[in-house]
Amino acid sequence: FQDDVISAQDALPQKTPLVLSNEPRSLIIFNPTEQLRSSVISVVVDGPDARVVDAVTGRPMAAQISAVWAEPSRLSFVAQLPPLSLGVYHVTKAPAGSTQRAQYTVHRHGDPPTVHAEHFQVSHLQGPELRLQSGLVRQVQVQFLWYATRTGFNQEKSGAYLFLPREGGGQLYTSSEPPLVRVSRGPVFSDITSCFKHFTHTVRLYHLDGHAGRSAEITNMVDIRSEVNRELVMRLVSDVTNGNRFYTDLNGFQMQQRRTLQKLPLQANFYPMSSASFLQDSMSRLSLLSAQSQAAAALKPGEVVLDRRLQQDDNRGLGQGVTDNKLTAGLYHLLLEDRRGGVQDVGGASVEHLSLLAHLSSLSLCHPPLIMVAPSDSQLPELRPFLPLRSSLPCDVHLLNLRTLEDPQVRNTWPIIYWWGCHRLCWLGKFYRIYDEPESSHITRLRPMEISGFRTVFN
Repeated sequence: FQDDVISAQDALPQKTPLVLSNEPRSLIIFNPTEQLRSSVISVVVDGPDARVVDAVTGRPMAAQISAVWAEPSRLSFVAQLPPLSLGVYHVTKAPAGSTQRAQYTVHRHGDPPTVHAEHFQVSHLQGPELRLQSGLVRQVQVQFLWYATRTGFNQEKSGAYLFLPREGGGQLYTSSEPPLVRVSRGPVFSDITSCFKHFTHTVRLYHLDGHAGRSAEITNMVDIRSEVNRELVMRLVSDVTNGNRFYTDLNGFQMQQRRTLQKLPLQANFYPMSSASFLQDSMSRLSLLSAQSQAAAALKPGEVVLDRRLQQDDNRGLGQGVTDNKLTAGLYHLLLEDRRGGVQDVGGASVEHLSLLAHLSSLSLCHPPLIMVAPSDSQLPELRPFLPLRSSLPCDVHLLNLRTLEDPQVRNTWPIIYWWGCHRLCWLGKFYRIYDEPESSHITRLRPMEISGFRTVFN
C-alpha cells in the first residue's frame, strides 16, 4: 500500500508522495467487488507532471493533476477494474505541462484570498458561476446546525447514550469570518470546497459513465474540539414532498420506514442510519449513502449528526462524557433518482428497498479499490494482472467472502476447495447460474435478501 504517515496521535493519515522518474513505478489496484467498475484512482506524487499507462497494453489512461494545497500534487486517473481483479498500471514522470491540470477559482466574501500556486491556474470569482443541468432537477440545499444540550438545573443532559437537545431545536451554524470557497474543474472530476472554522465541506462530481458518475460525493472534515456541549449536524433541505415519511437502513441489510411525529419530542424523531437513508415522492427519490457506520449518526428528514462533544456523563454506564474527539472525516454519496410513473404511498406501512443503482453506489462507497505500490528498488518479476472471474456476477448479488477450506489430510495438492458466501440485494427472486462447465452446470435460487454459502472444487 502507499505508505501512510500520521504526524500526531489525533491527526488523519497522510500519504507518502510517490517519487517519479523515467523508470516506471508499478501501481497494483485491487477491485474488492464482484462487478466490473470504473473508478477514479488517486495517488500523491512528488510533482505536477505524471503519465499513467496500462501495464499490459501500454494505453495511456485519462488523468488529471490536482493541487492538495498542504501536500504535493495528487494524480487521479480513470481505471476499468474487472471483478475481484488485480490490475497493474505504470506511472512515470511526464514532460512539463503534458498532464491536464485542474483549474481553480477561489472566493471569500469581503476579503479576497491571496493564493500562490506555481503549477496551477487560480482565478478569483468574477460574477455568477455557469450552471449546467439536464434531466430531472431537484433543489437541494446543504445547511449545518448546532444542537446544544439542556440547561435546566435538575434536568438530564446529553451524553454518550442520550440525546437531549435544548428546547427550540437546532441553531443554524454561523461563523465570525466568511468561509474560503474553492472551486476546481478537471477532466476527471470537479468539486467545490467550503472551509469553515469547525469543518471543511466538499461536494465532488466525477465525470464518469455508469453509477459512479450518477451521484454527488460529499466529504466533511469535522473538528469540534474547541466546543462545549454541542453537536454538529448536516441538514439536507430539498423540495421532495415526502410528508413525514422517510427510510433508514437496519445494519445495512434492509430499509425501515420511519415517521416524524410532531407530538413526540425532537430526540424521538431521530433514528440510526448505518449506511443509507432516503426520502421520496411520486416524482423522485433522494438517497444519502454513507461510507462509515457511525454509532453517533442518526437521521430525521434531512439531518445527519456529524460529531458530538459533551462534557457530562449521562449515567448510562460509560462513566464519562464525550470529550475524546479528533479530526474526523465523513464520506457520503447523494443520489437523485427518477420515480415518475411510480405510486406515492399515502397511508399504512410501506416496504421499500434501495434501488439497484443505489445498491451498486453503496457497495462502491463501502468497498473502495485498494491501491498498492511496488517498491522502486525491488527485484520483483514482471507484474501482470490477475483476473479470477470470466465476467461479473449478477448485478444484484454481492459476494460476502471467498476463502479456501483446508483439508488436513490433503495439503498443497489438488483439488482446491473454495467456500464463498453471497447476499442477494434485490427483492425479486431469480435463478442464477453459480458455475457452468462444459460437462455440467448447477443452478441455484437466491431468494430476496438471502445470504447463502457455496463450495466450489477445482481439480
